[in-house]
Amino acid sequence: MKLLRIFQALLFLITLGVGLLGLLLWQPQGALDWADDFFSPSRNESFRIGAKIEDKVPAGSRDRIIREIAPPSHTALEYVVCEIDDDPEQVNAFGIYHPADLAITLGNLKEQGVQRLFISTHLHWPEKDLEETNTLATAMRHFQSVVVTAPLRRNFKSDPIPPEFLSASIPLSQVTGQTELIPVVNSLAVPPSVLFPENVYAGFSQLESEQATDQPPLLARWNERIVFSSTLLTLMQHCRISPDQLQVKLGSWIRIGNTGNIIPIDNFGRFAPDPNLTLQKETAPMRTISSALSGEASIIGATQTAAILTATGEKSSQFEAVGHPYQKLSQLAFTPRVTGAITLHRIPIWLECIILTDLALLCAWLLAYSSGRRNIAFIISIMAVLLLLLILYHTIHYWSPTSIYLLTLMAGWTLSFVLAKPARRTLNSDS
Repeated sequence: MKLLRIFQALLFLITLGVGLLGLLLWQPQGALDWADDFFSPSRNESFRIGAKIEDKVPAGSRDRIIREIAPPSHTALEYVVCEIDDDPEQVNAFGIYHPADLAITLGNLKEQGVQRLFISTHLHWPEKDLEETNTLATAMRHFQSVVVTAPLRRNFKSDPIPPEFLSASIPLSQVTGQTELIPVVNSLAVPPSVLFPENVYAGFSQLESEQATDQPPLLARWNERIVFSSTLLTLMQHCRISPDQLQVKLGSWIRIGNTGNIIPIDNFGRFAPDPNLTLQKETAPMRTISSALSGEASIIGATQTAAILTATGEKSSQFEAVGHPYQKLSQLAFTPRVTGAITLHRIPIWLECIILTDLALLCAWLLAYSSGRRNIAFIISIMAVLLLLLILYHTIHYWSPTSIYLLTLMAGWTLSFVLAKPARRTLNSDS
């Protein structure tokens, strides 16, 4: 009997040590996330209206926030669409499409209360000197944020990521899924001729190295960074979301922060609208004005704080990079959102340590049982732990990582197979 107690003490110490390692080391490092995700009642739900989805929380937070996926909003986006036409009234000082005239237009928009701007045209003037394009850069500096666009492609020689693309990108490690399927780019096809200020963020208008499809690409890989389409960046700008708040799960969705849109995508990062999840409809812009007449306060009004600058004239349309930008932005915006918020508090760490200790004691106690009874007891213990955590989740909104308790029980169960034979021999000899 004394030898049995030694075996039980050994099993208890090893099992408790494994559990504490899981609690204090492996689980905080994310090594056990796969198990927690598998047994999580919210993370296993499919992407559908009414399903639960979990927020991205700051590192070190012990709380979890669960929301519900809601149908798309029918509310139209509040934008002024400022069109660069062929200037039939000859208002522009320098012609149809000149950086100085665009700077004047931006100044007019700013005076009318516009704070966020999406420029959907090419900003490419290789024949202009730096002084001429600097006027446009100076006008951009007065906005809260500006989204610009340029086509990207893949060359034999890779170029460094321009600062305006880098500031609007995320590391490859932030994307969940098979990232090798994301289209690869490494250079600008039509480089902008403007030295952009820090409040300017750039996305791609198209991927010239990829075959055109009905599903527009939203992601591209540039070295070890993920860059976004300019339309997606504009939706992020509309939701006041920075790139680091974006969540990407390939083959499922792009989530615009914790409270914004949830955009369905395929494994390649392309927009994959689902009739059950998105609204396929064309929405006319609330207000459309001419760039040349952008100084007319009576035309713009004072309600919209966001604007899109686009080119629609017979001659000026050659400078357009994103066709029908408002309609494309609306399609991304008519996607599911989230509603409500349930905060799950993690049980105190001292209580988790007590539970691990109790489970380790249980494993040691079961060592004296016969093989069949011991296996049944371990199976019942695992089911009881899962049921207890599920009750805590649904009734009083508390949670604890499933992995650390299953790890403790599995370690005890496995070790009992090793120590069972000598323990049984000890019992038989004593009897």
